Amino acid sequence: MEFLRENDQLCFIKEIRKRENMINEELEQIKKKAAEENAATVSVALFGQPGAGKSSLINALAGKKLAETGLETDKTVAEAEYEINGLNFIDLPGYGTTKFPKDNYFEKFNLLEKDIFLCVTSGKLHADDVELFKQLRNQKKTCIFVFNKTDDLWEEGESLENLKSRKIADISKNIGFEVNVLFTSCRNKQGLDELQTQIAGHLGQVKRDRWFKSATAYSNEFLDEKFRACEKTVTYYAALAAANGLNPIPGVDLAVDVGILYKLFQDIRESYGIDSIPKDTLLEKVKFAAPAANRIITNATKEGIIFLLKRFAGSLVTKTGTKYIPFVGQAIAASIGFGITKLAGDSYLKDCHDVAKEFFSKNISH
Repeated sequence: MEFLRENDQLCFIKEIRKRENMINEELEQIKKKAAEENAATVSVALFGQPGAGKSSLINALAGKKLAETGLETDKTVAEAEYEINGLNFIDLPGYGTTKFPKDNYFEKFNLLEKDIFLCVTSGKLHADDVELFKQLRNQKKTCIFVFNKTDDLWEEGESLENLKSRKIADISKNIGFEVNVLFTSCRNKQGLDELQTQIAGHLGQVKRDRWFKSATAYSNEFLDEKFRACEKTVTYYAALAAANGLNPIPGVDLAVDVGILYKLFQDIRESYGIDSIPKDTLLEKVKFAAPAANRIITNATKEGIIFLLKRFAGSLVTKTGTKYIPFVGQAIAASIGFGITKLAGDSYLKDCHDVAKEFFSKNISH
């Protein structure tokens, strides 16, 4: 009998070590995925004639004033690069000028390393822009034609649709074949949702997630994609926080890394553009999502995170924690710590999503 008990103990120890090894292996995979996501960047290069509104377009897509805008002939006298949360916008100077000759233009600005190009015009398409587009096309680079300042497109006796058709025909004639043209206005947000969607459609999955997470939203569909991209981040962070347990949760037999969740919550707020909104303004502007706005503020601190974790520590978590999550391994997904941190992260994400949907509703295309 004593031999059997000793055997049982050895089997139990082996099982524990086996599970620990599984968790360690899964954790390494999660770290790699999280690192890949954090390192992902999207580069959007814009070119076109002075006054086409490239700077305004950069600011509109970023959701913040990054580039200087004005009524002067041209604000871009050299390459200007703007970075925000993994998005790089490059305002390219004129192609084939004395200062920037054609023979080394691609190398000087590392054009083959860029993800997407926007040829921006608000008038006639110039020969230099046509030539640069053709050079990009020869290199298999994606270039989207954008006719900006559509709100200024007017001619007596002509409908807007007819004017757009004429613009498409004119650009296609200059290019030499029919092309798709997007019509945008940074003043009234027209066409920005379609431009965002087209950019996303030309990106691989990891970069697409970065785009959805970091660019500002102009449609409910984009907001929903932002939510799905952030859900993956929640899963990664929850697994890391649970596995790297440093902070005991009072009243709960559980320790998690609260610092990781603090960073997660900050990332979610930044993704939705909530982080830069003053608290009083946020609470003043939302009505239906007011309770969610209050929770966002309250749970933004480490103390608030601990309170949130305690809230989800119960029998329901035990069931939720045993579900398999495709982004993490079975061993981690089955742990109670992961279940609790995942629920806490999902709850915070939903609150941010609901608040953003109401706060930015004036920008949203329904």
